[in-house]
Amino acid sequence: MDSTRHQWQPRRSRLLGAILIATLSATVAAVPRIAPLTDKELTDTHKALLKELGVGDAARLSNQFRVFLKHPALVRGVMPFANYIGGVSTLSPRHREILSLRTAWLARSEYQWSRHAPLAKSVGLTNQELRRVAAGPDERGWVDPLEPLLLRLADELHVDSFVSDMTWAAVAGRYNRHQMMDAVFTVAEMTMLSETANSVGVERESGNNERFPANVPYRVGASKTGRRLIGEKARIAPLEPSDWSPEVRKMLDPTDSGRSVAAVYRTLAQHPRMYAPRQLLSEYIRTQSTLDARTRELLIMRIGALCLSDYEWAAHAPAGRRAGMTDADVQHILEGPRAGSDEPDDTLLKAVDELYTDRVISDGTWQRLATRFNEQQLLDILITTGGYHMVSMALNSFGVQLEPGGEGLPPAR
Repeated sequence: MDSTRHQWQPRRSRLLGAILIATLSATVAAVPRIAPLTDKELTDTHKALLKELGVGDAARLSNQFRVFLKHPALVRGVMPFANYIGGVSTLSPRHREILSLRTAWLARSEYQWSRHAPLAKSVGLTNQELRRVAAGPDERGWVDPLEPLLLRLADELHVDSFVSDMTWAAVAGRYNRHQMMDAVFTVAEMTMLSETANSVGVERESGNNERFPANVPYRVGASKTGRRLIGEKARIAPLEPSDWSPEVRKMLDPTDSGRSVAAVYRTLAQHPRMYAPRQLLSEYIRTQSTLDARTRELLIMRIGALCLSDYEWAAHAPAGRRAGMTDADVQHILEGPRAGSDEPDDTLLKAVDELYTDRVISDGTWQRLATRFNEQQLLDILITTGGYHMVSMALNSFGVQLEPGGEGLPPAR
């Protein structure tokens, strides 16, 4: 195993190149790039969708939700999992908000911080504890030793798209399997929502005066290691067909065909309550978004490569070729955007790199994208990249192993 690990290092250095995790504030769009839908703009289609989702009072909709309403199909794909993570996961409300706030801070998303700070206070966090969340896992003063560990977990996912062995073991000493899965996905979901809010330029709702705590230095309590679990024992083992409950069998093989089911689905099926809403997001991105197959796979392959997700690369590089990519296109994705190039693929790759490093698409890159893509497509670019950033964090941290014959990220040339 050690020899395999050493083989990975050269290609990782080459792959990441100058990609570094940002340690300064992200430059959030100064003005909304996609304006939220106003009450006057709500059509009968929007009102029917709100009724379908059980939203009774349109006046209380968040600005980010109003942006998403400009793309009703996206709302149906995104909101079930967002609602699961934000309200009904197996985590306590307090721990859910600690993870959400820390992720918003790391992503420099003051909008998401402003949304979650009142929720955190409503479940008992004090202003002093909110400052500790911002200060990071090395700040003293926590009563429950699990809570700075949760901050550490968020920091490691932010930097490395992976939870370290030490942190995983420590948190798992208090959390069961479902809670471990929900903790990773809480950070991953909030990362996607923060990247989207930053890039769209979502503004705080009227009357919400919550801001980042003042005079708290920006520090990340983790470092990039590149460690992955390919070839080792999975932390969350995939369910074997002999262990499927009727509920799981209905999810994974509804026609009882006996077909082979990929390890990622059998792993996530360890948590049936989470599986269904997360699967809606996955299916939306892969089969219902406004992006063509080649654009979608380019985004997924690049974020998978940056996150060093061998499983994601093994699944989507073949899909990219089926969508028309050549060997040269695949190598281009591995190497990243060419400096100074405004070619379409380079602009998309640059957008992914900026989301990964800065959690926001820069003005110049957004403007170039906006000449080719409409608002719904721009939202789909953000959700596709963020959604598979999420998947990479989970695949890496759960230790999902390659399928038989699967080829992960190639070594550097």
